[in-house]
Amino acid sequence: MYVDSRVAVDLLKRREVAFVAMRDSDARYMVNEIQFEQADDDDELDEEYRDVLARDSEDAPDGEGERFDDPATVVRRWHRQIEFTDLMAVCEGLIAGAARLVPKMRGQEFTDRQHERVSTVLEKLRATADWIETAVATGQTDLDEALAQLLRGE
Repeated sequence: MYVDSRVAVDLLKRREVAFVAMRDSDARYMVNEIQFEQADDDDELDEEYRDVLARDSEDAPDGEGERFDDPATVVRRWHRQIEFTDLMAVCEGLIAGAARLVPKMRGQEFTDRQHERVSTVLEKLRATADWIETAVATGQTDLDEALAQLLRGE
């Protein structure tokens, strides 16, 4: 988990901070939206876990009692879910930040240098989004050299 997320969680455990945060309509909206997404993710996890249990029980020898998951398997599954959640947090954070900031830029004029910097960053974002999409679809997470150079700014 990112440091800023951990700090935010710790702050929100303080009643007075949570009260102020929930009075902010944007913060309240984001919390509600994430709660629905978390519920969907939990439903998907429960379904995946039921599938794993069903497969494992089919493979178990007859007469075997209650089945226990191997702790290493449980930890690996837990780590995969954390990594997925972190990826979703990064993506959702970018979307939420852009949704909050872009409307505030109405009427603002940008310099040529600023246009250039935004174009460069958007190129990196598009390439990164394609990489994420490929990794999710194929399981291939390798960073090719062209993308690595782009992300390094070369």
